Amino acid sequence: MNILGKKIGPKTRIYRIFPRNRFFELYQENQNALVLPTMWDDPFENVILRSEVRSSNGERGTFGFHGDVYGQCWTLETASDAMWQIYSRNSDAVRVRTTVGRLIESLSASQGDWAHVSCFIGRVEYMGEKRLWELGSTVFKDGITSDSVARSLLAKRRAYKHENEVRLIYFERGDTKHPKGVFKYALEPRKVIDQVIVDGRVSYDDFQPFKKEVMELTGLSNRQVKRSLLYSPPKNFVVKLPNDGPPPI
Repeated sequence: MNILGKKIGPKTRIYRIFPRNRFFELYQENQNALVLPTMWDDPFENVILRSEVRSSNGERGTFGFHGDVYGQCWTLETASDAMWQIYSRNSDAVRVRTTVGRLIESLSASQGDWAHVSCFIGRVEYMGEKRLWELGSTVFKDGITSDSVARSLLAKRRAYKHENEVRLIYFERGDTKHPKGVFKYALEPRKVIDQVIVDGRVSYDDFQPFKKEVMELTGLSNRQVKRSLLYSPPKNFVVKLPNDGPPPI
């Protein structure tokens, strides 16, 4: 099981926000999708593999396999307004929960004997641009391996630190170019996902039929399908005053 990065293990819980239509497609198609990093917004994504290569003897070239690495972003954040705002633009998305172990096992199962050199999951490290440049000089110091290639995708600028990201990474071992830069593999989401949280900006009245639909689709129980309380006003919130304080207005 190729788990990279600090402070995560097979039982670590991770989360991903899916737009409503993509969430339903996940269960209807039983496929998970990873994309080329060039499809992500940050221009520094995959910058190491897309950059010019210069050997110790001065020879220059490029990594011919830079377009063979695919990724999917998850997060360790359990309640983040930033993540809802970014990934639930219609205010009706859902956040699913799984574990690092279940997710990497689902990808590894699709690759059989090649899983050890093609399937990885790791925690992203956030660093300044200077450190990113230094990483480019050291990540392959022990040779170009599938492990070091995966590690090159686990670095982002500090401006994205709020994402607290974990990445599922697939390294295509053959010459296959997947259509539209999307790699899909067979996934049984009912065996991987153990909780669904609906965006708290969905009204309670709209949430009830949505919850029923989600439960019927996923097989999850009533307690496993919830509505986020992030945007709910606090209940029974009382401000206490000293006995000699001013009277209420």
